[in-house]
Order: sequence, then C-alpha cells, then structure tokens
Amino acid sequence: MKDAPDEGFGAFVVLHGGALQSAGVPQVYWRSLYLKLTNELYDAGEVFGIMQLQREEEEERGEDEERKNDTPGVMIGCKVVVTRESGLRVSDPTSIFLVDHAWTYRVEHARQQLEQIPGLLPRMASLMGVDFHGEVPTPDIVELILERMWNYNKTYQLSQGSAEEKVPVWYIMDEFGSQVQHSDHPSSCMAPFFYIQSQLAYTLLWPLRDLQEGDEVTHDYAYGETNPLLRRCRLLPWINDDLEGVSSDITEPTDSYYEAIARENKEQLPVEVQPPIVAKDKILKVFTEMSQVRKNLTHPCFLLTEEEEEADIIWSYDHIKNFRLAPYTTHSDQNYGIITHGG
Repeated sequence: MKDAPDEGFGAFVVLHGGALQSAGVPQVYWRSLYLKLTNELYDAGEVFGIMQLQREEEEERGEDEERKNDTPGVMIGCKVVVTRESGLRVSDPTSIFLVDHAWTYRVEHARQQLEQIPGLLPRMASLMGVDFHGEVPTPDIVELILERMWNYNKTYQLSQGSAEEKVPVWYIMDEFGSQVQHSDHPSSCMAPFFYIQSQLAYTLLWPLRDLQEGDEVTHDYAYGETNPLLRRCRLLPWINDDLEGVSSDITEPTDSYYEAIARENKEQLPVEVQPPIVAKDKILKVFTEMSQVRKNLTHPCFLLTEEEEEADIIWSYDHIKNFRLAPYTTHSDQNYGIITHGG
C-alpha cells in the first residue's frame, strides 16, 4: 500500500501533469515542485540574488549628451545571478523554484486597482523604478505605471471555469521574478502555473543548463515562438525594432489549409442548407453561459433559456466542433460564436 505522501503526489500528477508537460517542466522536478507547493516553500533566495547595475564613471564622461546630468554610480538596472557557492545543477531534483506574483489583474480593472488597493501603487512604482514618495496616488504616477507595466507584464489563461474566467489575465511577478532579464539563449525557463488546490498562480523557474556561482539567470520573453517575425513583434516592449518594411498585406489561405485544421480538430462541418424563414414576431430563445450577455440581452424579441437543445441561438465562448448541429454560424467582435438553429 502506498503511503499518504505518494498518494498526494499521485493526485497532484493527475490534476497537473498535463499542464506541466505543456509548460515543458521536466519530470525530474515534479515531486520537488509538489512538496514546495504543499509546504509553500519559497527557497529561491537561498540560491539566487539580485545584482544592481551601476553606470561607470567612464560612461558618464562619454559623448552621449542625454547622460550629461547623470552622476557616476546611479543604478541603471538589475539582473539575477546565482549566489550559492555550489551553483545550480540541472540534474538536481530540487532545482525548481516558485516565483510569486505581485499583481494579477484584468486590463479593464488596472487603473482602479492602482488607485484603490492600499500599497499596490507604491510597490509597483518601486518595482518599475518610478520615483514615487508617499501613499496617495497621483494621476501622473498612475499613468506612468500603466505605461511601464507592459515591460513587466506576463499573461496566462485558465482552461477551466466560467467563460469570464477563461479570458486571459495579466500578471506581474514579484521583485525577484521581474528582474530576470531576457536572452535569446536563456540559462533558465520560466512558465506560469496554476495550483488547483490553493487556487493560486505561480511562475515556475528551472535551469536549462548547469550554472556556477555568479552566472546570470535569464529566460526567453518570447519562449515557444519560432516564427522570426512574430518573435520580433512579441519582443517589442523590450527590444526596439523597425518594422516599417514589413508588409501588412494578408494572403488568404487556401481551402486545403482550413480543411486540414478541421480534420485535425475532428470537426463536423455544416452541410449546405437553406436558411429558415423566421416570423417577424417570433421570440428567439438564447442559450449562453456568458454573464455579460445574460445581464444585457434585454430586447423583447429574445428570451434566455437554460436548455441548449431548445435554443434558437447559442452564444458560446467554447470552440464549436460539430457544426452540423448548428448550421448557421457567425462570430461577434469578441470571437464568441453565435449559432442560430434552423427551425
């Protein structure tokens, strides 16, 4: 009989194994990750440190006129380095670390949260290097943080929950995670991870190669993107790039392209049918899981229903695969499918 810890780890793998595989987390770290999550063990401080970078006096005396008012020794940035004497080994099962998130939000709520959540604006100002003293938010400081936050933003999307919960959320890692710099040839990997048991999101960090004391910890801000042009676009918040010569023309793919996607997704495409004739005074039944639709669809020609089978219109967030059940399909501006049943 397995003991309780093994049973707990087994349940952890059942719940999170798919997400860990998708993120590329090596299995050698899974048990250690489980233990660190269970015990809320944040041990990155025992292995890493934040090094402040200062402008040298020679730079101060350079020809750059924009820096003529700077003083030697001014801190111009930070980087994360390995501080443990024994370094960091890829083969060590404990070489995975939890990084906390300092701020998680929806874009439409960002300004309100900065203005109303105690301590959030000073923390973000300090993290982003914004000169702010005091506790009362000012419009200028809020605007500056809203502008700079895109240099620190990361995003993830939940695969479970309501339609609103599946909308991508933005987050900014804590003071440690936010200082891990970009590299096209990174020394580590970082990926968001949602721990179901505690309903909390973390970022996981693990090494891609053995690191010695003093080595810098970096990760690829466009991790997983192999298209050269898309990588340039995704890295624009951190790396200036001239995209004036990039054509904005879009070539429509051939039918075979969409047919291949349909086969891969095992989709049942709609058959050709004549559109139904609907009486002008007919009240259309609408099925939706979107709270935004349920709250605002008040026109008298629509009636909300809890039964999907009897609906004339299905407003869904999820992808439709069997279009033959719903032959008339359009899409709203927010990519929610609106499917009108004939009959």
